[in-house]
Amino acid sequence: MNQTVPAEIRFMETTDLFSERESTALHTPYETELQFYSCIQNGDVPRTTQMLQSLLQQTVVAGRLSEHPLTQMKYWSVACITLATRYAIQGGLDQTEAFNFSDESIFAIDKMPDAQTILQYLQSRCIELTKQVDQCRDHRNYPPAVRKCLHYIHTHLHAALSADVLAQHCGLSPEYLCLLFRQTVGQTMRAYIRAQRLEYAKGMLRENKSTSEIAYDLGFCSESYFIKCFREAYGMTPGAMKKRLP
Repeated sequence: MNQTVPAEIRFMETTDLFSERESTALHTPYETELQFYSCIQNGDVPRTTQMLQSLLQQTVVAGRLSEHPLTQMKYWSVACITLATRYAIQGGLDQTEAFNFSDESIFAIDKMPDAQTILQYLQSRCIELTKQVDQCRDHRNYPPAVRKCLHYIHTHLHAALSADVLAQHCGLSPEYLCLLFRQTVGQTMRAYIRAQRLEYAKGMLRENKSTSEIAYDLGFCSESYFIKCFREAYGMTPGAMKKRLP
C-alpha cells in the first residue's frame, strides 16, 4: 500500500510554532484558502478549476494532523470537504444536499488506499460541488412552490414520490404543479425525480450496495428497470460504474 503524500501537499513535521518559523514551513495563507472557497461559494467552476491547478503547481502546506501519512492526508481532506460544503451552503446550496454530499465524500475518502487517489478525488469533488452551487443559483428565481417541491424531492428520494404527494405538500393541484414545474425546471417532475435518484444511486454504489438493494430503496419497480434507467443515463451499467468509482 502506497502511503506517500503527493508532492503537491506538504504537512509540517511539528506543531511547535517556533520550529515552524525556523523551518519556514508556514501554513498556506488564510487569504489563499478564502479565495479558493469563495470560488465554490460563487459557483464559479472555471475559477475553481483554475485555482486548483494553480495551488497544486505550488505546494499546499498543512499542519501536522497524524504520525501516519495516509491518516494525515485523510484528516486534511475531510477538513477541506467540510469547509467546502459550508461555503457551498452560503452560496445557496440546499443544506440537506450539502450535508449529504459531505457525508458521502468523507465515507469514500475513509476507504481510499493511498494519498494520490484521495487528492484526485478531492479535486473532482470540489469541482462537482461548485457545479451544484452554480446550478442551484437558478433556483433562487423559481416560484416558491417549485423551490418547496424541489426541497421535498431532495429530502425524500427514498419515499414514494408522486404528483399528488408533492402537490399536497406545496398546496397546489397536481395538474398545476406539474405544469409549473415543467415550465420552470425544463423537464417533467417524473424525469427530474428519476435523474436525482440515479445520481444518488452512484453514492450507494460506493457503499457497496447491491443493485437490487438500490432499486428497492429508491423506489424503482424492479432491479432490471433500475439497470435500464442507469444505462440510459450514464451509458453503462451500475456494475461498470462501480468499478470506476473511487
